[in-house]
Parts: sequence; C-alpha cells; structure tokens
Amino acid sequence: MASRTKGTRGGAPPPGGVDDEEEVDALYKKPLADFTRARDELAKRLRQAGDKGASDRVKALRRPTAAAWTLNQLARRYPQRMEALLDAGERLREAQRGALGPGGAQGLKDASQEHRAIVNELLRAAPALLAEGGYREKGNPMDRLRDSLLATPTASPSDLELLARGRLSGELEPGDLSDMLGLLRGRPSERPAEAGTGRGSKGAKAEAPSRRRGRAAKEPPERQKRAGEEREGRRAAKERESAAEEREREGQRASKEREQKAQRAAKAHEREGRRAAKEREREKQRATREREQKARRAAEEREQKAKLAAERRERLAAEQRQQKAQLTAAERESGIRRAARHRGLPRRQIASRERQPG
Repeated sequence: MASRTKGTRGGAPPPGGVDDEEEVDALYKKPLADFTRARDELAKRLRQAGDKGASDRVKALRRPTAAAWTLNQLARRYPQRMEALLDAGERLREAQRGALGPGGAQGLKDASQEHRAIVNELLRAAPALLAEGGYREKGNPMDRLRDSLLATPTASPSDLELLARGRLSGELEPGDLSDMLGLLRGRPSERPAEAGTGRGSKGAKAEAPSRRRGRAAKEPPERQKRAGEEREGRRAAKERESAAEEREREGQRASKEREQKAQRAAKAHEREGRRAAKEREREKQRATREREQKARRAAEEREQKAKLAAERRERLAAEQRQQKAQLTAAERESGIRRAARHRGLPRRQIASRERQPG
C-alpha cells in the first residue's frame, strides 16, 4: 500500500542541521499563529551564529495546517494514546494481510474496531486544541484530522515517525484508496496473504516494499510516468493551496494588526481629546474664579472707599458743628460784653455772666 503525506516535506527535522533539536520541537509546540514568526527568528539566530546551512533548513520548515498542528499537539500531549493508535494501525495492517486466512475476517473486524475506537477518543480531545490554536483556516479541520487519523494504517514509516514526534506540517493521506476502504470497512484485501506476514512478523515489513515495487514494475512506463506526474501535480497544487492559505492568513493578521493599530490610535486621540476638554474646562473654571475674585476685590475696594468717604464726611460734619458751636459761643460772649458795657457793669460781673450757661 503506497502512501504519501500532504505537506510533510517541510515538517521533517533538518538533517544534521540544528544542534539543539529542542528549539525545533518548540516551534511545533507554539500556537499556530506564532509558528512563522518563531521559525524566522530561529533561522535568524542560527544565521547570526554562523550556521547558514541550519538556518536555511529551519527557514524551509513549512507552517503546519490547522489539522496537522492539532495532530502534533495530540502526539505531544497524549503520547501514550498516539502510540496506542500507531500500534493499532500496525495490527490493522497485519490483520488486512492475513484476512483471507482462518479466522482472518474476525481478526480484521476486531482490529478495525480497536483502531476506530482510539481514533474517536483522540477526536474528542481535538476541538479544545483547535480552539486553543486559534483556528482560522477555510474548511473543516475536523474532517481532515479524522481522515489523517484513519490513514495511519496505510501511512509510510517516515510519515508515522513525523506524527509520533509531533512535527507534521500537513495531513496524512492514504495512497491506495481501495486498501484504505478495506481497512475502514473491515473487509479482507483481494490480494492473498503471503507466507510470513502474520502479526509481528518482520517478513511482512520487508516484503511489502518488494510487492509494491513488483506491481510498479508490471505497469507500463508511460502509466508510471503519468502516475508520477499526477502525484507531483497534486502535491504541487496542494503546496500552492497551502501557500495561498498562508498568504491569506498573513494578510488577515496584517489587516487585524492595522485595525488594532487604528483602534489604538483612535483611543489615544479620544483620550487626548478628553484631556484637552478637561484642560479647557479647568482653564474656564480658573478664569471664572479669577473674575469672581476680581469682582470681590473691586466690591471690597468700593465698600472701603465708601466707608472712608462716610467717615470723612462725618469728621467734616463734626468739625463744622464744632466750629459752628465755637462761633456761636464767641458771638454770645461778644454780645454779653457789649450789653454789659452798655449797662456799666463791673468787669468781674461780666466775667461771671459769661461763665453762666446761656
């Protein structure tokens, strides 16, 4: 059974490149939206450290699809269940090979049910991971995720190694649809089981590639060429689609960042406007207080001036009354003296009369 992995070429560990594999592993642990930025930063650090080859290999790592990212997280967070899935897939492959033997149909059915039960168990944990990763891709990633988990029995060892390590950048896809359908339905393969292909047999693993090569050799060269071109075309189309989706996501992120920047600028402008309005209000209140204080001072000054003027008038009136009284007293004294002189009174008597009250 042939198989291939969509977009996994960028998910393999850089061969002989990065000294610290933990840094590469950390890329696939990060949220989906942070992968590209973190990858570019790691490549930049490696280049600055003088390791251009490792930098180029890290730069070539492709951003996982939403389904592939979720598969990686399932493998990292539930390694025992993922290992159980891979073991169940191996048993399902072996049951498929020996399905035509005695009791093989029941063994195939049991192995298929066991495999699907683990797939369903992992699928139940997937929605929370997708929400955590901030899924924004088109389509339904759960469908792709389910197809990838169901494809593990037909996947190649290299693809399964990427899955076990949590480094996939694309979904697993079966290469032989008829064999895959047989596994899913618990139906025996139409090809007879060969000797030495029982459960746990090393011969099965060694002979499977030779059978594939034998079938490929029997096909006409033109058909082989067309099949290879079709595979390359599908792979290229999916790579273009993935690149377009990544560009679209980058555009959405940039648009969101611009929108957030505009919102921050608008909020800052609004805050500045509120501060300016408060400052104008304070200035207005200060001006009002100053006018009120100035009016109070003017009123106090007017009141003081009025009080001083009233005191002046009162002093003048008192002085005038005093002067008038003095003048009246002098006139009275003068009249008494004149009357006394007419009557011939002695000076002592005149003085005594002057001292008498009028």
